[in-house]
Amino acid sequence: MARITGPGSWTDRAQHSRTVWRSTARAGDPVRSDLVIVEGLATITALCTLLFGAVLVWMTTADDYAFSWWSKTYTFGVTVTAAVTWCTLHTPRAGIFYRHTDAVTLVAAILVVGSPVLAYASAGSAYPAFGLVLAIVAFAGILQRRAHIVTFTTLAVCAWTALAVAHGTDVSVQTFAVSVLRTVLVVAVIHYFRMKTIDLLWEKYRMVDEQRAAADSLSHVDDLTGLANRRGLQRRAATELDRCRRESRPVSVLYLDVDGLKDVNDTLGHDAGDAVLVRLAEMLGTAFRGSDIVARVGGDEFVVVLPDTDRTVALDLGASIRDLSMTTEVSVSVGLAVWSPGPHAPDLDDLTRRADNAMYRVKSRR
Repeated sequence: MARITGPGSWTDRAQHSRTVWRSTARAGDPVRSDLVIVEGLATITALCTLLFGAVLVWMTTADDYAFSWWSKTYTFGVTVTAAVTWCTLHTPRAGIFYRHTDAVTLVAAILVVGSPVLAYASAGSAYPAFGLVLAIVAFAGILQRRAHIVTFTTLAVCAWTALAVAHGTDVSVQTFAVSVLRTVLVVAVIHYFRMKTIDLLWEKYRMVDEQRAAADSLSHVDDLTGLANRRGLQRRAATELDRCRRESRPVSVLYLDVDGLKDVNDTLGHDAGDAVLVRLAEMLGTAFRGSDIVARVGGDEFVVVLPDTDRTVALDLGASIRDLSMTTEVSVSVGLAVWSPGPHAPDLDDLTRRADNAMYRVKSRR
């Protein structure tokens, strides 16, 4: 899975989330699913904060209607959030909903707060509703698109004016201002907790992603020598073998076995034997090209995959490895197998087995 790092501001993170969502497959995609979980949990947290506010309002005012207003907001918000999340995950990529996710999400957010506001207004308490409409729409515009603050604020004022005319309510500027400030405070608190939740989830997600990437990397590396292990060899070789097949390029495989390592372990100890292996690995790492794959596949066995290398060049490389090993306390037996372009695709297991057999034939002649 590709690594995800949280950008700096929350607007960048939101844009990053949308970019990742739209650039990945819809079905069975863990990255997309995880990002939906991040946004979903953050939204649910905001709604829970809203419910907590309902309890406070009810306890402080003993107003059953106020409690009902907040409860309806919470219930409607959960429903809309669940519906938007489901549609985001299951609608086709070419669908209208998928192409306009941002707009649908904003409309859903307005509906979450707007429906109980209208219910509040229709119940006769129009003046607080005017302040709610103005504050919520303007604040939503500031959060969603900072470049469109004037547009959103103008729309909010028009909505407030329309409601005022419809209800024929005469409210004082001072009372209206208090309502606006109170509503902005509530929205700001909810938004603060939502952003804090997103920050926390992003940090946790980043840490888990880094740990997963580190664990995946370590699982393909030999602990002692730092070379690729058998899994790392198979992973890297698959790409190179496929490329050589497509481009009709030869592939050679060297199988190396360290002679005399057991004697070193018995006489000098396993630490000395490990030091020999590390030194040999360093020599192998510098003796080949960056495109070649050097791996330790056993206690004293190494495999080298040489893309774009024919038999003649591979034989020379095998001889140079034997010469290099003479500078250590041990010698190296080398076997060779070559795949030439043909009707059959190169197979790593087959090449490794043939090179291993060739190496044992070399050892038997000594």
